[in-house]
Amino acid sequence: MYTLYPGGWYLFFSCENCKTRQLLFPDLSEGKAKLSTCSYGIACRYCGHSAYYEGKKIERYQHPPEAKVAVAR
Repeated sequence: MYTLYPGGWYLFFSCENCKTRQLLFPDLSEGKAKLSTCSYGIACRYCGHSAYYEGKKIERYQHPPEAKVAVAR
């Protein structure tokens, strides 16, 4: 579980099995790093499905600057 801060950048993935969109971790590059060579092994928090997600399957997200602090599960 992460806290989303106004204006903060985050990396998300969608589970191959249950299709839920989940936060991977904060994007410390603020949307600038190339993700094409990255691969992340992770288990889904909801269905437990384990998979590797390459950079092209990772989504970037910037929490709107005017938004309130939110919790991503």
